[in-house]
This record gives sequence, structure tokens and C-alpha cells, in this order.
Amino acid sequence: MKSLTKRMTVLILGMGIVEQLLLLVVWGLEKSWGPIWGSVGAILALFSLKRDIEVMVARRSKKGWLAGYLGRYAIYAIFLLTGALVSLEILIGVFIGLMNLKFSSFLMWRWLD
Repeated sequence: MKSLTKRMTVLILGMGIVEQLLLLVVWGLEKSWGPIWGSVGAILALFSLKRDIEVMVARRSKKGWLAGYLGRYAIYAIFLLTGALVSLEILIGVFIGLMNLKFSSFLMWRWLD
């Protein structure tokens, strides 16, 4: 795993833990696991994106991006659906956890490998 991917993974997990602790204070223990679940989905999407980029670079082609794109959206849908089936608070936490991928991308832009 390259250093940028490691740093992004650690940052996503760190933000998920901080968000979980904040929601633990607000909503209690039963409804505070949403950000961690969303962060797991964000890490899966990050590795999926990394694999797709490596495959396209190795083939020297831009073809094949659609399957990875739809796969990542399927990951987002599965994680959001599981959160929505439990409660609205969990759904909000999962959404915040999934957004950690976007936040970490914004925070890590200057340390590109």
C-alpha cells in the first residue's frame, strides 16, 4: 500500500472515530456506530478506486472505468441502505462516514505520490 493510501486510510478512520465519539455524546451508544460503518465503506471505495486507477495505468487505456464507478456507487448504496434500515440517526452517521473519503481527499491533495 502506498504512503498516500495509508495516510488517507488512517485519516478516514481517525475522522470516523472522532465523529463516533461526538455522536456518542449526542445520541447515545446504540446510535453512534454509523460513522464507523460509513468509514469502512469509504475505505472500501478508496481501495476500489486505487485498484481501478492501477489497472487503467497498467493497460494504458481509459476503458473499463464504468464497472468500477458503478461498483463504488453500489458500495455506497449498500452502506446507506443498511443504515437506513436501522434508523435515521444511523443513516446520518453512515452518510457522514462515507463523506470522510471526500474530506480526506481534500485534506491530502498536497501530499500526492
